[in-house]
Amino acid sequence: MYGICRVIDQFRTTKLGWVLVVHLENVTDDFHEGDILYDLDENRFRIKSIGTMMMLMSDVDEKYRQNYGFIIEALDSEMLHGTILVKEPAPINFIFCNHPLYRRTVDEDYEEEYECAKVRSGCALFSYEDMEEGKLSLYGDEISGLTIYRGWMMKPEMYRKFYELVAERGIILINSPDEYERYHLLPGWYEEFKRETAESVWTKGNDLQDVIGISKELNGPYIVKDYVKSRKHEWYDACYIEDASKKDELVKIVGNFIDRQDDDLVGGVVLRQFVELNGIGNHEKSGMPLSEEYRVFILGGRILVMDDYWRKNGETSFTDKEYKWIEQIASRVRSNFVTVDIARKTDGSLIIMEFGDGQVSGLQQIKPEIMYGALTSRCRVEL
Repeated sequence: MYGICRVIDQFRTTKLGWVLVVHLENVTDDFHEGDILYDLDENRFRIKSIGTMMMLMSDVDEKYRQNYGFIIEALDSEMLHGTILVKEPAPINFIFCNHPLYRRTVDEDYEEEYECAKVRSGCALFSYEDMEEGKLSLYGDEISGLTIYRGWMMKPEMYRKFYELVAERGIILINSPDEYERYHLLPGWYEEFKRETAESVWTKGNDLQDVIGISKELNGPYIVKDYVKSRKHEWYDACYIEDASKKDELVKIVGNFIDRQDDDLVGGVVLRQFVELNGIGNHEKSGMPLSEEYRVFILGGRILVMDDYWRKNGETSFTDKEYKWIEQIASRVRSNFVTVDIARKTDGSLIIMEFGDGQVSGLQQIKPEIMYGALTSRCRVEL
């Protein structure tokens, strides 16, 4: 298996220079002074010194004292892209959900992606249904090393178990369980990006009385969702609240949402201020308003691929200033592979609608051959 470490934190000090706090993904991995490591952009970094953090820095935070630390020298870039470093650059592998009935076949919803991925990389399959029961059943190619999961959403506790079980087989998923949870659940990313997104409040469960409690100071239109998803295709029944100060209306809409989410409700109930967006029409079945919206995939803190969210032939038309705004959003992400959905407001400005873990985010209008070409070559593509 390729030597892989995950960067937990980093410091620059006058005395030591650039220090990385790292977690070794495999305790048998052997790192030495002089080793060359590669980030997700294949920039090179040389290990100048290695030891536990308590050996390298006497004043290090208590939570890092037992972690390994690398003092590094940049050979190509003064910026680390992503939180993964590997001893040998190699193609990224993929692991997909299999078909629930035909176990050695990919799930039919991911067939096109699978066909594009396997041309360039090793592709394993696993049973999502078995994983829900805590059992890992692998099929397809035998893979090891850095791997991207492509499949259905998992609750954070399921992803953590999945991460641990595939790691025992030498498969290291690109996002750690903490990174997955941070961008899969709204409370994980909201505080850092609250100036660029809609005002939001949330509960820690699905108690309707708690929702009434957090709504006391709210007025005007809001939408209701859980930490991950809304029921936007039931726009007028279980999503859109015309005026949150009208408690009868709020209780009705939120109650519908909670009842219909049932066991699929993740985390708690979120109320997000409704923002007027640049409209492009209404959904033909649900009637929900459609807006000028874009999905952006981010790899290693940089834009990988972006395209229109709703329209197959839509154009990603941004000014230089807007593109730089998206780039700085990407640079602040503290995970390796994520998506951010961006929309245009009626005043012409851009707003963050949602983050998501890139492994469980749909491609929307992005063609699989473009996505997988970009992932495997690390190139950046604008559609």
